[in-house]
Amino acid sequence: MLKKLNNKYFLLAGIVLLTLTHMTINIGYFAWIAYTPFLVYLKRTDGFRAQVWLLLALIIGWSLVVAKIITPPMLYAFVFMYSVPIALIHLPAFLLWNKYSTKKWAFFVFPAVLTTMEWLQYTFTPFASWGVAAYTQGEFTSIIQVVSLFGMPGLSFLIYWVNVSVADVITDPSTGIRRLYAPFLLLTLTVIYGEVRLDLNKATGKETVKVAAVGTDSEVSGLPLPSKDEAQKVTDQLFTRTAAVANSGAKIVVWNEAANFVLPDDEDQWLGSIKTLALENQIFLFGSYVMPTSMEPFRYANKYVIADPSGAIPYTYYKHQPVPGEPALKGTEALQTFDMFGSQVGGAICYDYDFPYLAAGFGKLKADIVAVPSSDWRGIDPIHTEMAAFRAVEQGQSVIRSTRFGLSAAITPYGEMVAKLSSFDTNDKMMIATLPMKGTTTVYSNIGDLFIYLCMGYVLVFLIMIVKVNET
Repeated sequence: MLKKLNNKYFLLAGIVLLTLTHMTINIGYFAWIAYTPFLVYLKRTDGFRAQVWLLLALIIGWSLVVAKIITPPMLYAFVFMYSVPIALIHLPAFLLWNKYSTKKWAFFVFPAVLTTMEWLQYTFTPFASWGVAAYTQGEFTSIIQVVSLFGMPGLSFLIYWVNVSVADVITDPSTGIRRLYAPFLLLTLTVIYGEVRLDLNKATGKETVKVAAVGTDSEVSGLPLPSKDEAQKVTDQLFTRTAAVANSGAKIVVWNEAANFVLPDDEDQWLGSIKTLALENQIFLFGSYVMPTSMEPFRYANKYVIADPSGAIPYTYYKHQPVPGEPALKGTEALQTFDMFGSQVGGAICYDYDFPYLAAGFGKLKADIVAVPSSDWRGIDPIHTEMAAFRAVEQGQSVIRSTRFGLSAAITPYGEMVAKLSSFDTNDKMMIATLPMKGTTTVYSNIGDLFIYLCMGYVLVFLIMIVKVNET
């Protein structure tokens, strides 16, 4: 029956499955077969024209994926700014696999190349880790434990391996079925590993520390700038809420990204008040704010300061990875952690934590907790916060993500959200949670991207062998 289907139906099926797999309104189960129709299409076709149709289908699929998260204040122009590059980044894996799929050991080509392309995207481009297959499993806490071993590349590789194995079954049922055994056995072991890891963690008691996420009423996101009276009202609310969570026992308090707007002439006074707030309440405070640095063109500093219980500010951090198009100064200062009541704590800002290398930086510093002041929008809520759970599991760090226009969460080193608070709900914009004082060491925090280098090595050796065979 499948042999009689028009090839374009496989492209259509791939577009539908891809759309249902990624970002918001996603069904994680579909990820294990989402790429299969595209692979079957390539098996059934040949020539440059078929490849162009595949690229078009990938662009349409990723455009629909990105369109799902475009809500005000985002513009629909962002759809193609992300969808086209992601489609082009994924294309080489399909083409290489199609060209060499009949060669010995070629069944690893697709997962190895596509996993490598994902890594290149979030390591060397401003598009971060959006579209990575591993994120589709965010709702399955047991499965994502595998990123503690090999990072997201390990999980993405397994997803793509299952996809190509299913495609082999469809195109050649007699021999393809045997290729399903290994990836499905590995998937079973992955689930078992995750469940055991989670249960062993729960079987031991831990020292804990109270942390808090404090939200703002500020909606500043650019021009026009708020008045001084409006900014002062926001300040009063922030300080009142901060004192309230401190009175409830919170020792580390994190404001959300762009918690307030501060003019350059007022910054010294603003910092003085933050110092006093931390001193009076005996807390460590991640005080986030934006400050314009020029009006034409409009640019600003997007940063936080750490105020400690002695009333000092030992550190200022500027957002290291502004979102493409965001008119923010790019931070270049070295990452640091500070001893906060027995925990080593550092911090990043929102989009920064979509880049695994930043979390790895805190892993090298042996951070126990990472504060991530953030600001989202309706379309990526709560996906963006769920992505931060992967950083927690990768490096064995707790994450406290304080989010404006989205979901605040306290996340353990095992990716469990022990507290959540949505800014879209009616609440007091204060979340208090208890997190482990200490993080945990993971295999991935020690070996880094070794799995990716193995993928690269495999592809290189495979291509060299192909060239030698052709020469003889």
